[in-house]
Amino acid sequence: MAKINACVKMLEVLKDWQVDHLYGLPGGSINSTMEALFEEQDAIKYIQVRHEETGALAAVADAKLTGKIGVCFGSAGPGATHLINGLYDAKMDHVPVLAILGQVSSKAMNTNAFQEMNENPLYADVSVFNRTIMSPESLPHIVDEAIKTAYQEQGVAVITLPVDFGFAEISDTFVSTAHNYSENTLKAPDSEIDKIIPFLQKAKHPVLYFGQGCKNGATVIQKFSEHFSMRLLLLF
Repeated sequence: MAKINACVKMLEVLKDWQVDHLYGLPGGSINSTMEALFEEQDAIKYIQVRHEETGALAAVADAKLTGKIGVCFGSAGPGATHLINGLYDAKMDHVPVLAILGQVSSKAMNTNAFQEMNENPLYADVSVFNRTIMSPESLPHIVDEAIKTAYQEQGVAVITLPVDFGFAEISDTFVSTAHNYSENTLKAPDSEIDKIIPFLQKAKHPVLYFGQGCKNGATVIQKFSEHFSMRLLLLF
């Protein structure tokens, strides 16, 4: 059975979800991810930031502007905690972001090792998904679930990765759910739309008030507003 590095497999899952770049700052507890990024540099662009908060905010900006999930990472302890302001921005504006947190070696966890801390409680409030990887084999599955949940809940997904698990070799059998994922589109019943049309036709100065729920419908919105000579008011 073919083997693959766990972190390289994680990056393959990210690629399946159309992630082509991410932001972060190197650190000892994130070294397995850094090594995988070096190996996969032609497929996923690593953008080094000067501070983890900047990386988180950049990932959030990506999500707001493109509708695609933004990805950032930080090393264990202070590196991970620096992400928090950017992640709260994602939570408040309801955009999908994945934060990968470094962690000390699994054997050093819960021993008061350098920069070791229990990161899960800190991220409980800001996240819609918050898991610590418990085995190298589970890494691709957890990342896949994290991204899917971030899209479904329009929020922050957090995974904590012990550095030694990222160096491990695992079976290359996992297939992500990215290719099968789809989002539902809400539409008002035709009967309700029929009630609204006469009011729009009679209005002298109609205003179309819309927000992020319409972020992928710019062409339709433009045609609709031009047909009824509407003014547009965008709410983020």
